[in-house]
Amino acid sequence: MKPHPLQNIPYTADQILAGVSHGIYVTDLERRIVYWNEAAERITGWRASEVVGRSCKDNILRHTDKEGRELCGKESCPLHRAMVTGSGSTSPSVVFAQKKEGGRLPVQVSVSPIRNELGAVIGGVEVFQDLSRQMRDLERARQIQALSMAMPTNDDPRLRWAFHYAPHDIVGGDYSTVERLDQNRYAFLIADIMGHGVAASLYAMHLHSLWESNRLLLAQPAIFMTALNRNLCQLVRDGESFATCLFGLIDLETQTATLCGAGSPPLLLTRGKETLPIKMTGLPLGMMPETEYETSLIPLSPGDGLLFFTDGAIEIADSRGKMLGSEGLADLVSTHGFPDTEQKMLRLVEKTLLFSNHIRLPDDLTLLAVRFLAGP
Repeated sequence: MKPHPLQNIPYTADQILAGVSHGIYVTDLERRIVYWNEAAERITGWRASEVVGRSCKDNILRHTDKEGRELCGKESCPLHRAMVTGSGSTSPSVVFAQKKEGGRLPVQVSVSPIRNELGAVIGGVEVFQDLSRQMRDLERARQIQALSMAMPTNDDPRLRWAFHYAPHDIVGGDYSTVERLDQNRYAFLIADIMGHGVAASLYAMHLHSLWESNRLLLAQPAIFMTALNRNLCQLVRDGESFATCLFGLIDLETQTATLCGAGSPPLLLTRGKETLPIKMTGLPLGMMPETEYETSLIPLSPGDGLLFFTDGAIEIADSRGKMLGSEGLADLVSTHGFPDTEQKMLRLVEKTLLFSNHIRLPDDLTLLAVRFLAGP
């Protein structure tokens, strides 16, 4: 038998890991910390003697996401998801950890399950690095992007909506906005730029500028989308990027929604106890400048709900490789309720993650839920 290639190296695992610049910690299946390296001490301020034997969620790191939401619940904890799914990170995640002396620390983390010789998962490992320097510019970009997607005050008794945006990275390639045009009409748009990250976010910000520059066309969905596509084609070259998009105009006086799609996923219509996908047609934006778009008209009755989303909500696979799809999302809405409040929206997002075999959702995610309550 050939000797193991590391057998003759005169170093212990502890000595090797002590020289690594990234923080590393290992937990058992109950997320009790069993190993904490020197870099983890240096980055967080927590000494190994203070954390080994304690749960990582026991007022130690207390990871939160970009919006400040706690991640230590089982279904939202990346390390727990790695152990449950048996899958490691396919790309790093950015989260915020608690430092010993207080304050939040931006870190980039990768997680992976640990298996015994029989292949059974017996624990998990997280590797992380300090992103404080890079985060200042990214955080400013995130704030600017969030301002471009600010929603109007949700104070019209005839209409109620909820909005959820979760970029895959600090900034993302989804864009959504709602604007009240007059007493009875609301215009909205939800778009998904191909890819994610900084480059996609720049295209998303350009969509916001096109929304502003084509403001006079907002009451004419097909004309607005045709102009938006023509403008975007001037920026996009050689098919380097494009956007799927859904634009709509809700008229509370006529009790209708006029919709115009550009390669977007189906929207969901909740009426009574049923939730049904409604497919839209139209080429994605930025592909062919001569494309003209058409509209579809949906009559609305009090209680109807419209759920618009980017494909990050449905292109999610379970452990067998089955995609959730629009029908699966419709089933989740039928089972758990139309997400017209922030609490219901967060519950729907959690249910999509539970369906998946992912540590976290693999793409930018945007959902906009609109409930029609009454006519004029």
